[in-house]
Amino acid sequence: MNENHQTQVITHKVEHYEDEIELIDILRVIWKWKFLILAGTVICGLIAAIVSFNMSKIYSIDMVLRPGILSVGSEGKNIYIDSPQNIKTLIDSGTFNNTILNYLNEIKMKNIPEKLEFKVNIPKDSDTIKVIYETDDVKQGLVIQERLSNLLLETYRELVQYFKNEYDMKLDILKSELDYIKVTIQSYKRNVKNIEKRIGELMPEIELIKNNTANLIRERDKLLSKNPKENDILPALLYSNTIQQNLGLSNNYQNEVHDYKLKKEEELQKIEESENGITKKINENKRLEFKKDNIQNIQILQPPTSSLYPVKPKKMLIIALSTFLGLFFMLFLSFFLEFVSRHKQKVI
Repeated sequence: MNENHQTQVITHKVEHYEDEIELIDILRVIWKWKFLILAGTVICGLIAAIVSFNMSKIYSIDMVLRPGILSVGSEGKNIYIDSPQNIKTLIDSGTFNNTILNYLNEIKMKNIPEKLEFKVNIPKDSDTIKVIYETDDVKQGLVIQERLSNLLLETYRELVQYFKNEYDMKLDILKSELDYIKVTIQSYKRNVKNIEKRIGELMPEIELIKNNTANLIRERDKLLSKNPKENDILPALLYSNTIQQNLGLSNNYQNEVHDYKLKKEEELQKIEESENGITKKINENKRLEFKKDNIQNIQILQPPTSSLYPVKPKKMLIIALSTFLGLFFMLFLSFFLEFVSRHKQKVI
C-alpha cells in the first residue's frame, strides 16, 4: 500500500513538472517569435486605422415625435388619435419612402439613395417616438427627416379636422339652444313686466273701491241712525246693494291680484331655471371648446437634428478589435511556424 502511495506522489510530481514544461515552452515560443507577433499586431492595427479613417463619416439625424391628442381622459391621461406602435409600423413598413425619394428628385438633390432605412424606437413607459436616419450627407438627411415629419402631419391632418368639425357641430347646436333659452327668458321677463303692470293698475282700483265702500257704509249708517221713514227705505236699500257690489268687485280684483302674483312667481321660477340652464350650457360650451382646442396633430417634440460627431465608423472600436484579432492570429501563426520548424528538424 505504501508503494502505491509513493507511486501516486511521484506521478503527480511528474505531471506537475510536465505542465510547467509546457507553460515554459509556450513562453519560449512567444519570446522566439516576439518580433513577428509584435509586427503583425501593429500592422493589423495600422491597417484597421487606415481603413477606418478612410471610411465615410456617418451622422445620425434624430427626430422625436408624439402622437396627436384626441382628448384628455377622466384621470388626466391623454387619449391619442393613434398609438405610437401604429405610427412606428407606418414608418417601418416604408409607407412614406417612395414619396420622400420622389421629393428628393423633384428638388434635384444629389446622390439620392436607392432606398431609405429609418430606425424607429419607442422608449419604455413613454408615449414618444424617436426616429433615426443615418447618412453621410447631413443636409440630405435633414431634408429627408423634415419631409417625413410633414407627411406624418398630412396623414393625420384630415382626421384631426374631422374630430374638430364634430365638436363644431356640437357647439353650433349648443349655441342655438343658448339663443332659444335667452329668447325664452326675455319672453318670461315681458310676462313678469305685464303682470306687474296689471297688478299696479288693480291695486289703486281696489283702494278706491275700499274707500268708496267705506263712504257708502257711513252714509247708509247715518241714514239708518235717524228715525227711519218710508221714503228712506229705498235709499238705504240702494246703499246696501251698491256696497255689496263694491265688495264683490273688490274681492274679484283681490283674487285677480292674487292669481297674478302666483303667475309672477311661476314666471320668476321659470326665469331662474332658464338662467341655471344657461349656466350649464355655458359650462358645456367651455368644456367642448377645451376638448376641441385640445385636439392636436402629431407633435414634433424635437425637430430633425444632426449629431455633433459621426456615429460611424467607430474608429477606436475597429482598431481595438482588429489589433486584438491580429494579436490572436499572429500567436496562432507563431505556434504553427514553430510546429513546422520542429517537424522539419525531426525529419532531418
